[in-house]
Amino acid sequence: MKKILSFVVCIIAILLIIGILLQYYISNYEPEQFICHKGKLLMQIESTMYTKAKGVTCEFEKNMLILEEQS
Repeated sequence: MKKILSFVVCIIAILLIIGILLQYYISNYEPEQFICHKGKLLMQIESTMYTKAKGVTCEFEKNMLILEEQS
């Protein structure tokens, strides 16, 4: 019985450590400063707030952000 309990406690401790590490790496994710969404350019103004750039269209191709000014 003692061996089983120590085994269960070890597994729970390992799972907790993995969970804490995953949470740490997920929370340190920094969002993009510029995002192209449905042809509109969104610019980051705060950590989770974006604003749409007027007069600019965008396209994302081959891992590049292509901007085009509207006339």
